[in-house]
Amino acid sequence: MPNSARKLLPTSWKSTLILPKSAFPPRSLLADQPTYLQRCSDDLYRWQQRTRNPPQSPEFVLHDGPPFANGPLHMGHALNKILKDITCRFQLALGKRIKYVPGWDCHGLPIEIKALELQKENHGWKDPMKIREAACQLATAAISTQKAEFQRWGIMADWENAWKSMDKDFELRQLGVFSSMVKSGLISRRFKPVYWSPSSHTALAEAELEYRDDHPSTAAYIKYTMLLARQGQTLPVGLLVWTTTPWTLPANRAIAVNRGLEYCIIDTSKHGRLIIASAALDEAHRYLGEEHTIFDRVKGEDLEGQLYIDPIESSSPGRLILHADFVSATMGTGLVHIAPGHGMDDYDLCMKSGIDAFAPVDDVGCFTSLAFPSRKPRLEGKSVLDEGTEAVLEMFLTTGALVKRHTFIHRYPYDWRTKQPVIIRATEQWFADVGRIQAEALESLGEVKFVPPGGRDRLRSFLLSRKEWCMSRQRAWGVPIPALYHEKTGKAILTAESVDHIISQIRNRGMASWWTDPSNDPGWIAPSLRTEYGGSAFRRGKDTMDVWFDSGTSWTQTRPASDNQMCAPADMYLEGTDQHRGWFQSSLLTYVAQQTGSKARNGTIKAPFKTLITHGFVLDSAGRKMSKSIGNVISPHEIIAGTLLPTVKKGKFDAMGPDALRLWVAMSDYTDDVKVNASMQQSVHSHLAKYRTTFKFMLGVLGDLEEPVTVQPEGLRSSHRMALLQLGRAFRKVHECYGRGDYSQAINEVNRYIVNDLSGFYLESVKDVLYAERGDLRRQAQSTLLIIHQCLQTMLGPVTPLLIEEVWGYSPAYIRNNYPHALQVTWAEHHHILDPFAEDTQLAMDLSVVTKAISAVRTAQETARSMKLMASGLESHVILQMETVVSCFERHLPDLAMLFVVSGVEIGAPPMHIEVMAAQEFDVDGTKVVAHVCRPFMTKCARCWRLMAPPDATEDEALCERCDAVMDAIIITNPELFP
Repeated sequence: MPNSARKLLPTSWKSTLILPKSAFPPRSLLADQPTYLQRCSDDLYRWQQRTRNPPQSPEFVLHDGPPFANGPLHMGHALNKILKDITCRFQLALGKRIKYVPGWDCHGLPIEIKALELQKENHGWKDPMKIREAACQLATAAISTQKAEFQRWGIMADWENAWKSMDKDFELRQLGVFSSMVKSGLISRRFKPVYWSPSSHTALAEAELEYRDDHPSTAAYIKYTMLLARQGQTLPVGLLVWTTTPWTLPANRAIAVNRGLEYCIIDTSKHGRLIIASAALDEAHRYLGEEHTIFDRVKGEDLEGQLYIDPIESSSPGRLILHADFVSATMGTGLVHIAPGHGMDDYDLCMKSGIDAFAPVDDVGCFTSLAFPSRKPRLEGKSVLDEGTEAVLEMFLTTGALVKRHTFIHRYPYDWRTKQPVIIRATEQWFADVGRIQAEALESLGEVKFVPPGGRDRLRSFLLSRKEWCMSRQRAWGVPIPALYHEKTGKAILTAESVDHIISQIRNRGMASWWTDPSNDPGWIAPSLRTEYGGSAFRRGKDTMDVWFDSGTSWTQTRPASDNQMCAPADMYLEGTDQHRGWFQSSLLTYVAQQTGSKARNGTIKAPFKTLITHGFVLDSAGRKMSKSIGNVISPHEIIAGTLLPTVKKGKFDAMGPDALRLWVAMSDYTDDVKVNASMQQSVHSHLAKYRTTFKFMLGVLGDLEEPVTVQPEGLRSSHRMALLQLGRAFRKVHECYGRGDYSQAINEVNRYIVNDLSGFYLESVKDVLYAERGDLRRQAQSTLLIIHQCLQTMLGPVTPLLIEEVWGYSPAYIRNNYPHALQVTWAEHHHILDPFAEDTQLAMDLSVVTKAISAVRTAQETARSMKLMASGLESHVILQMETVVSCFERHLPDLAMLFVVSGVEIGAPPMHIEVMAAQEFDVDGTKVVAHVCRPFMTKCARCWRLMAPPDATEDEALCERCDAVMDAIIITNPELFP
């Protein structure tokens, strides 16, 4: 080596190396996060809206399923909104123009109840406008809070144009859809059973219910008397029915049997002669606890059409025994008490026989004066679910008709907001006849993609089970049903003309005027009605629409500017699996109804969504729903702040910011229920820390890059080509996983790539070139790393946009000035570079062989280390001995030392004078290969530490041939390093 170089002190060799330098911090600085959030969300959304225009950039529309504007956000919100954001960001990286306009569901019972709770001093409010004003204020405040938190999660959306279901424009469009359904004859008013919440004083839809499996009911065996002609005589017998709702007995109007069942007439000592299904005899005996003998048998068809007497109202006319297919002997007695005012099946059965519904129960769930009016004490005013049930059973007991009572634990519906039991009660309500459009709705699902696929059958099952939709609610906070009622007769008026006239008045006067205008204001009456009824007075209805109709018509927010034009289906709806019976269904039904009514179809009825994705619920580590009463609620902020994990130093938590919450979502299999626990968060933090250290290293070695070399397969060394092959494979798989919505597998592949391929294979091997080389060899490595750096940002961009924005901010000026922003680049641009490497089959086979060899070398090195024969991998020289020549090793021999991270590699048998410290055998396509890990016969290079310096060199001055040549260049370019 030149004499001038020998003047360097041994401790100065480090100054001749190019070690990575980057100011990129190990943790994101809290003060910088608002800037990164702004750039990677709001600024990015505006950029793509400004620069990407169809048809060059196809539009991707994700229609937002609106959250309720009624409280703080929870982990379910985080799962939902972040999944949507990941989806939009991936579509953006495909080169599309994103249209994602958030929305809020503002009306309905949850917000109205909260408004009343906050005004306890005015608990008796009757003024609907006071209720509406308070509810509006609550919804507005909740939206402001929720919006700010959504934005803190990095949700990229058109926040400036977010819609709210309480906006005038939204309400008018909603009323327009309702008007279309009126014109199609789908809307009618009927007296029939609906789910009724005594605690909320309103009808409820199926989607507004939740079921408890541990509900205790007082069940009872009741006998009704009939006269049965048998064996030449007329015998009084008791029809034994079993009911879990004794409070419905005052509304009994029939008993149902199944004509295909056989029934026994049994004699009992205590309750006389009873009729019961033969197959139910053993089960009934278990409850009755009474011996019996069989007197005779009778077919169900022989009972059908006969009459029986109500034991409480024995003077009333006899009631019919009907046949019903739903009657079985699997539970109960094979005879069913029928109350058409308190059961859906009962109602349908009685309507066929001309039996009217009867429901002597008021809005608060208490009996009215019509419940057994001839009996004393009266039932009036008693709660049907409490003392009313006891009073009814006492009446049957006194007449001898109560055979047995017991407690029965079963599944029962509850009001999803008040958490109180509901009842089924016939009331006058407005219904949509969705059974008429059922076939079209089902047909429209044929072209829809479901993720997971089982969602198709789930949605179809809900559609098939639904014939009618109860549209009306007895609340003040909502969109009014535009109906008028004749003051004298009470007749409901809802015609195409009357509805359109009311809509025009709302457009001119405002929605509040429906409640505030004088009751006799003639301006609300359509001219034809005034003529038809001769100026008679009408009153405006007080019912509001089901909030599922509100959100179900939110597809109108994607409508073109012309109101006469039907909006196109959104590319995607993405919500929780419970929305199959909620928003998905209401959106589908209203969208299909609009098409059938507006003649906007072009031969085919479409669904409002092209792809429908559903996710599960968020549970605690034990698989339980989160509940304040249990004390297991985890908030999204706890994930962001890192408070679920132990403190790191000085009592501070390791806060990874919004990306921690986002990565938790991405790592979860959202197609099932998702758990939140500390171990999962530890994994999230570990991966985020790995991302940061990986990017910090790459930023450090790319800091002095001035101009990368053109990366072509034929011009790169083997190690770089293999690294790009690994990247190309991972990039393609991650792309595919994102494309099918499998985000957890996408992130799993990214994590595998970083740990196994990038860190475990390439970065460790390339450090020598990056630190010690100069010129083209080093630029090749930097150019390869630049591609890896950019592609890794694209793969992580949908999930950790704040991290990627931060990485971009710390990127060298050359990168920021000459390459597109990492969140603006497309996958196709990277595929163009990576595909030639990923599709190189020979290189892929060679990589497989080299990987086997690396594994064998490392195994042998560990053996040598265990015997304390070596420490660093550079303290080894590898000799590959094989029975026949493996061409792969010959092709890549110049790079094998770099790939193995050893000081040298050769092919052949170990010479006698070489010390073999350990060996490991492996197989290559049937050829036995032995990797001999030998002690190097050269000296440690003082600069690069490889054992490749001349053996006779002194320790301080020993340089390998490569470093000696590099030092000659450094003396000229950096003379200040030499004293």
